Amino acid sequence: MARMAKLLRALPELMILIKGMVAACRSVVLTLSLLVVVIYIFAILFTQITFGTDVGSNYFSSVSNSMYTLLVYGTFLDNVGKILTHLGDESYLFAGVFILFVLLAAMTLMNMLIGVLCEVVSVVAAVEKEEMMVSFVKGKLQSILREIDIDNDNAISKAEFQKLLGTPEAVKAFNDVDVDAI
Repeated sequence: MARMAKLLRALPELMILIKGMVAACRSVVLTLSLLVVVIYIFAILFTQITFGTDVGSNYFSSVSNSMYTLLVYGTFLDNVGKILTHLGDESYLFAGVFILFVLLAAMTLMNMLIGVLCEVVSVVAAVEKEEMMVSFVKGKLQSILREIDIDNDNAISKAEFQKLLGTPEAVKAFNDVDVDAI
């Protein structure tokens, strides 16, 4: 566990990716659920329209077999040309419906899934960057305040604040977080 923590500290980008994936879980599950519904609907359609054909008995003999065929060939795009040729030899309608499924499932839904993941990871990266910047500035200002705290009461007076604003390191730290010290 200690090695894992050390690795995550050494590679903050890895932590950002992990946080992004966790934040996107709900959207990913909903997108995959939509994909399952689309596969199910097209599986019923292919089971019905290919009933009694050679391609129907080979690929679409039942709804579950149709779902498997659509998942592997239509969504994962494994050797699409093979099944598309078989469907086209049987009927151009079968090939057209299969192409419609590929466009809907593989192109639209899978790219939507990628888009959701990229967007969430970029938002998480921006939040992490902001948190790191605030933490850096806070640490820098606390170290400067320890040096200029005249009465050691851990509170800042007007004179100490003016002295803080006169410190070049503090002004640079304020500028790093877009605070105009002037």
